[in-house]
Amino acid sequence: MGRPTISVNILPWEQAQSQAYPIRLAVFIKEQGVPEELELDEEDPLAWHAIAKLDGQAIGTARLQKDGKIGRMAVTRTCRRQGAASSLLNALIDFGRQQGIRQFYLYAQMEAIAFYENFGFTASGPIFREAGIAHQAMTKTI
Repeated sequence: MGRPTISVNILPWEQAQSQAYPIRLAVFIKEQGVPEELELDEEDPLAWHAIAKLDGQAIGTARLQKDGKIGRMAVTRTCRRQGAASSLLNALIDFGRQQGIRQFYLYAQMEAIAFYENFGFTASGPIFREAGIAHQAMTKTI
């Protein structure tokens, strides 16, 4: 049996917030202990937001800033390893390409480095801590 069908929509923050915020709250604030004041920032209203849905239910989110930065990638715990993160990343890269973005970058949590490498991202620079979690910069040029 194959993976379930996951759909992804790209939305502005005002349309995505009601679906994205509960996922980010569960993953970043509750699971990872990121302070809420660090999680929501001034970039949200300026970014494009991807919402992954399975059977009509929002299960994942990520955002793309106009400078090519991908971030706030989160999938609900019960829906991980079903392709949602891959669907989100592919959708944001495709959308970004349509917007004229040719270089993408992100700050990956260490356990996600291999995931992003599978999509052609290359790690560079020193490991650093953001919100108390080890990260590394990664880039991809298309």
